[in-house]
Amino acid sequence: MMRRIAYITLFTITVFQTSCSTLLYETHKDDPILQLDQNYSVHLNSTTWTTKQAQALLNVFKSLSPKLKTSVSIWNISDDELQNDIKIGYQNGMNHVTISRDAFPIEGSQGILAPDKRLFYAVVLFMTENGTNEQAIKLILKERYGITVDIPSYAILTQNTSKETTAHFSDYENEDLMIFISILEEFPKALQKMPQLKYVIRRNDNNIRTPGLAWTSNGYIEFAKFLFERNDVNDTRRLIAHEKSHFLWTHLFPDQLKQHWMELGGWYENKESETGWSTKNDRKGFVTNYAYEKNPNEDMAESLGYYLVYPDKLRACCPAKYDFIHNRIILMYGKRYIPPDLLN
Repeated sequence: MMRRIAYITLFTITVFQTSCSTLLYETHKDDPILQLDQNYSVHLNSTTWTTKQAQALLNVFKSLSPKLKTSVSIWNISDDELQNDIKIGYQNGMNHVTISRDAFPIEGSQGILAPDKRLFYAVVLFMTENGTNEQAIKLILKERYGITVDIPSYAILTQNTSKETTAHFSDYENEDLMIFISILEEFPKALQKMPQLKYVIRRNDNNIRTPGLAWTSNGYIEFAKFLFERNDVNDTRRLIAHEKSHFLWTHLFPDQLKQHWMELGGWYENKESETGWSTKNDRKGFVTNYAYEKNPNEDMAESLGYYLVYPDKLRACCPAKYDFIHNRIILMYGKRYIPPDLLN
């Protein structure tokens, strides 16, 4: 009898200890600070980080390609204003990272505000070693946006379009590829990656065609080399958004949405027009002359490009189109960051 009681007591203690150990493990397993340490070799200075900040940082790391390799790093939060919200140094064999507190999502923020974009861009700079790690940049473009810039054969890619060879094109520089990340991330999550758009290529000849051209039936966009050599980075971003929008119009946007857009722009088919389209509306209802003179597809591409890069300009000239894109595209397919000063 005494032996049986001893066995029961021992069994109870063992179960209790096992349960405690399991509970402790599960608690740690869900701890974002521990996950950052174990999965990404990111060590947080626990005296400056909250659990919510750690979770926000973890979410960004998870959203990037799991194939990206990270070296050991120690992270601190600072109240100081930092260029691009992050400062990366190297000391004692490891990276020391300081990130701006302002880069983190505002607790309780709702609606169209999504300040975690700043945090995302800061982490991308860390993952790409301030935009110098070509392999990491290309991996992010491929995994997150479905874009490839290494072309196996230009002759095969262009066989049904311009029929050109490697001599007509050149590789993108790392800073060019970072521009792609900066604008593609601005699209709603559901629009960032689409199987119909596979390649972006850089054309050497700046004059034979338009600065950007979306070959929507052939899976690629070409951009003129000079776009990445000028100082107007934002306008290059706008043009990238414009050309991607053609893929959205052709392959993704439903007919009803396009019909409503045509009605908003006063568009109707006109065989006597050079473009096959005309509008009943005044020029003042279009963000550019190009949008006014072409067709509803180009009108949408111009308007969406301005919404993402120059939203104040679109809203000033065309408030109805701004609201259409905001409500029917941006909010329908996801949320994006609008600077607070543009909401007033």
